[in-house]
Amino acid sequence: MKPENHITAFEEHKKNIFIWALEINGLEKSQRTIGLNASRGIVELLLLYLEEKNKISPGFQLNHRWFKSDSIFQRLPEFPKKKQIVSEMVKLENISEALSYGSPKPIEEIRKAVELFKEIENEINKLRGVEIE
Repeated sequence: MKPENHITAFEEHKKNIFIWALEINGLEKSQRTIGLNASRGIVELLLLYLEEKNKISPGFQLNHRWFKSDSIFQRLPEFPKKKQIVSEMVKLENISEALSYGSPKPIEEIRKAVELFKEIENEINKLRGVEIE
């Protein structure tokens, strides 16, 4: 996939979280929207970074479901802060799955998904050399 396609996909997921879910619908009414968009969006950002650094070839497939366990470490190339970022992505995927498909969760768990998304986004963007807003 072209880098601009990863950026577009990431931005779409991010808007679904921060504009639709948080500003329009409200955190407490957006459990599934946040769950469905958080882990998928972060995977797009990680793919963009790995392609930018020539760690993977364009078109490399990375499924958000692979982040359900630590076995994802073997599927990914080495990169700075890999252990920290991937560990956080595993947490995010597991929270996202519970939000997407489970019964209503406490507001703190929904908020945790949003916070993890922002933390991981900041870490990956630091590696990319992108100014954090």
